[in-house]
Amino acid sequence: MNSITWTKEAEETFKKILDHLPQFHRSIAQRLVKEKAEIIASEKGLNEVSKQQLIEAFFEEVPPAFKQMMERLFHQLGIEFEFNRKEK
Repeated sequence: MNSITWTKEAEETFKKILDHLPQFHRSIAQRLVKEKAEIIASEKGLNEVSKQQLIEAFFEEVPPAFKQMMERLFHQLGIEFEFNRKEK
């Protein structure tokens, strides 16, 4: 994969979310969501991860049982999101 950079907004949002996750989930999310966000950006022909790709990555990597929890966390943190990625 080519080198993918992150926008400042995406980095700050990622840190904000991670800071509010339990330690065990934080370490898993940090690795899986980072990888997924970079894959999503790459698939879209982008060389940079934006907040939108970060949000998509969270919703794709979080198990279904935790998606509502993530939505509540995003609302609590004031993170606006829209997720409706279509599968290929």
